[in-house]
Amino acid sequence: MRIIGTIALLVFASACATPTPTSAPVPISPTATRSTTTTTTTSATPTVEPVTIPLDLAGRTASKVDSELRALGFTAIKYLSPDGKEVWGDSTWTVVSVVGAGGAVRPDSVVYVKVDKPAPPPAPKTSTPPKVTPPKTQQPPPPPKAAYYKNCAAAKAAGAAPVYAGEPGYGRHLDRDGDGIGCEK
Repeated sequence: MRIIGTIALLVFASACATPTPTSAPVPISPTATRSTTTTTTTSATPTVEPVTIPLDLAGRTASKVDSELRALGFTAIKYLSPDGKEVWGDSTWTVVSVVGAGGAVRPDSVVYVKVDKPAPPPAPKTSTPPKVTPPKTQQPPPPPKAAYYKNCAAAKAAGAAPVYAGEPGYGRHLDRDGDGIGCEK
């Protein structure tokens, strides 16, 4: 009876156990004890080879430097302003320097790129343009020599509008913007 109980217990235990793929099946016998061998495998971490950061990155635009660094395998690129604060890389900014340039660095390391806003383009050199007076398209009939207009409506009614400085009928009260042309509109 004892042997039958032991066999039943071993059969039950083997049914409940989940065999590992590396264990070999062991026959069940009333006198044998069950043993399993397991093999553990360790995965090797891939070795990351260092990459040399080019020396000639200063003076280029941030977008060109970013493209070149990413082509070399760098994924973590941070941009620093002239005062050392981290900024978002504007593609038009000029690269001042790259920390570690010329040295070998792992591509999974952070690369710090110092950038500065580009200088504004120089203003074109132009001489002061001469003051342009609008050309007289059609001359109204000349007003009488001793003309006076109370307002622009009177000047327009007389056909004298616009009235230019130095002409009869011109008055400062008719020239709101002080450009020498009264009743221009």
